[in-house]
Amino acid sequence: MNKDLTCNQVSALINFYIEGKLNPRLREYVDIHLSKCPVCRKKFEDLQKILKTFKVIKNQKTISTSDAIKPEYIRNLSAYIDNELNSNENIKIKKMTISNPTIRKELENMYKFKKIIHSAYEKTKNDTKYDYSKNIMSNIQDNPEYTTTYFYKIATIFVLLITAIIGGFIYLYF
Repeated sequence: MNKDLTCNQVSALINFYIEGKLNPRLREYVDIHLSKCPVCRKKFEDLQKILKTFKVIKNQKTISTSDAIKPEYIRNLSAYIDNELNSNENIKIKKMTISNPTIRKELENMYKFKKIIHSAYEKTKNDTKYDYSKNIMSNIQDNPEYTTTYFYKIATIFVLLITAIIGGFIYLYF
């Protein structure tokens, strides 16, 4: 293998180089190229700075998140949203929310989730709610025959029932 790598080859290998995943001979070739090429060396140094900064930010975020949020606050957020806490606990949650961006973000997410659930519930409730009486009344108003037809049917049933009752009494007593 040629010891002189091109800039494109080094660019393709630089992530593996930083992670230490190159075999020793290939690592040596990348070292030689970085010592000779200022452009690739600058890219390599910039990439290392970015990775170090990212690791520091990630560590700071992990430390601040784990230290700042107590489990009882997370448990009480749902009760806070539903107004189920007493005034002292409400004040504690408000103070924690104001002073801690992570809890504030969690609270915002819970409010969004509650809003989504509520709108889904309302939509389902409205979809399943069918007002039969309103439908019947609109049919009666829109179609006069509907009223007349049902009136005659109900009157006929009423007359038949009365006739059957009278016929039953007559049969029993005569």
